[in-house]
Amino acid sequence: MKNAGDAPGLQRKAFLRKWVVAVTAGEALGFTIPAAVGGVLAVAAAPGFLVYPLMIAAGACEGALLGLGQSIGFGSSVVRRSSWVAATAAGAAVAWSIGMLPSTIAGFDPGSPSVIPWILVGAVLLLVSIPALQWLVLRRVVRPSLWWIPANAGIWAVAILWTFAPSPFIDETTALPTLIAAYLLAGLLMAVTVASLSSLAALRVLQMIPGQQTETTTN
Repeated sequence: MKNAGDAPGLQRKAFLRKWVVAVTAGEALGFTIPAAVGGVLAVAAAPGFLVYPLMIAAGACEGALLGLGQSIGFGSSVVRRSSWVAATAAGAAVAWSIGMLPSTIAGFDPGSPSVIPWILVGAVLLLVSIPALQWLVLRRVVRPSLWWIPANAGIWAVAILWTFAPSPFIDETTALPTLIAAYLLAGLLMAVTVASLSSLAALRVLQMIPGQQTETTTN
């Protein structure tokens, strides 16, 4: 039989399991939107002035679903769902607006020494965009919480590598269903990575809120 001392451990496991499932589902479903939109635009050879705003909008939708998954993982008593979803959607829109710049700017040469500093700055801004805007919500709940930004930026730096995985296997002749499927698989792997690696950061937030540990596991 389990004794009373096992309760905190069971509660932590329940929270971590709920977080990983909810965040994986939210990000995986969310990523289907830019994957599908991007695939259709690529096959249609859409002009850049359409691709850029449409992909940012699709990225914002991805962020909204990610934020929803995270807010479900946290529980309604930890973060205000509407604020968290809005912040995550805005952060994702910023990230996509930065990430799409190299393919949007005419004559952009990533191998040129003069643009390397800009690439580094852009990469940092891209990685911190979501957690930085989430922090604006989180700081109202726990202090100190600034650590959320570098912790999650590091997580995204690892997870986002999955989005480059399909590149060696696709080109302009790849059929649309294959193209979308390749990126959906990459998105799923990215979602699992984000959910798994961020679970401990989310648990730390939970543990910093007095009286919320048991309540969150039941939401």
